[in-house]
Order: sequence, then C-alpha cells, then structure tokens
Amino acid sequence: MLSWSICATIANMKQKLYFIRHGHTSGTDRNLMYGATDLSVTEEGLREIAEMAEAGIYPDPEGAELYTSGMLRTEQTFERIYGDAEHKQAPLLKEINLGKFEMMTVSEILEDEYGKAWLSGQIQDPDFEGGDSLSGFIARTTEGIRRIIDDCIERDIDRMILVVHGAVIACLMNAFFPGVYDDLWNWTPTPGCGYEVILMDGIPATWTLFGDGVTGKVPRA
Repeated sequence: MLSWSICATIANMKQKLYFIRHGHTSGTDRNLMYGATDLSVTEEGLREIAEMAEAGIYPDPEGAELYTSGMLRTEQTFERIYGDAEHKQAPLLKEINLGKFEMMTVSEILEDEYGKAWLSGQIQDPDFEGGDSLSGFIARTTEGIRRIIDDCIERDIDRMILVVHGAVIACLMNAFFPGVYDDLWNWTPTPGCGYEVILMDGIPATWTLFGDGVTGKVPRA
C-alpha cells in the first residue's frame, strides 16, 4: 500500500475518491493500442455516458473537488456527465504514451520483436521507444494522485472525482490495493465505469466498482 505524506494536524479524516474512465473512442472501438494520442469520444460513446448519467451511476459533484486529465476524451466525458461544472486539470494523470506503438493493432505490434516480447509478458517493465516506460508512468501517476489527496486533506475536502484513463486507473488501483491480482491490468474498468475508494487519513482502505463491468475480472468489495 502507498505511504502518503499527509498533513499531521488532520486525524481520523475519511475521504471518498472516485475514478471514472472516459467513454469509448475510435481507439477502443478498433482495439488499438493508444494513450498519448488525443482522441475524442465517439458519438456512441457519448450516448452511453449520457445513459449511465441518467441512470444515476455517477457520484454527485456537490461539495467535491473535480478533475480531468486535461485530454480531450476526459473533458468530453466530464462535460457529458457534469455539464459546465468548474473543475481542475491534472496533467500528471494523462494516459501512458506508447511511443512507436501508438495507434497500432495487436497484430501490428506482434510484428515487432520488442512488441511481441512485451505483449507475451516477457518484459516486466516495458520501455516504449519515444514514449513512457511502465515504471516511469506509474511514478508519474502516483505522484499526481498523491498531490491531489494531500491538497484535499490540507483544505479539508472529503470528496474527489477524477475523470481519467484506463491505464491510469488500473495502475493506481493496483498501487492502492497490491496483491489482489498478478496482472494489474485486471483493474481496468470498461469505458464510462470506475471505482469508489474510501481513504482514511489519506490511506486507501476499501473500494467498490460502479458501472457495468471491467475489462478484467475484479471481485466486488
């Protein structure tokens, strides 16, 4: 579990942190590997988000600190859920940059020797040429969420809602709750879905999935 630097004057503070994955893009529809490419949400993806919002699955923004990663697909998803509500951008929570593999299909990546080794699991800490390494990406996103949690503790804010990305959510949930899975990508929620995380004094304590599912197999808690 992550060790957070928190305000020493705050004790017994309970917070709720919500992760929401953006809606479907042409990349998810076409099963492309992408992250840094600033794709928009498709019209069908926006319709799905609107339907889920109408069904009431998303947290109430009242009294919460609201964030996106700043990428187009998170801004569009946020607007479809929360309209023109004031929010901040957290660029450290932008999606992983897959470098030379951006916008490629799995079959195309398998034609590359390094790509084949990566997808077959032979490389535990992939370093994407022209992009991020996995360890660097995890360090960046961990620092990003740490700053948000610390800032909200200092300002006595007990609810945070973040519209971000699948890999961001998966890596942070794996860091919050290590050992649940051998493969961290099993934490990845389907587009438009996400997690509620309960924090005690800034430390992740419990989690609950909301929405219609995940891309991996995640037990409900």
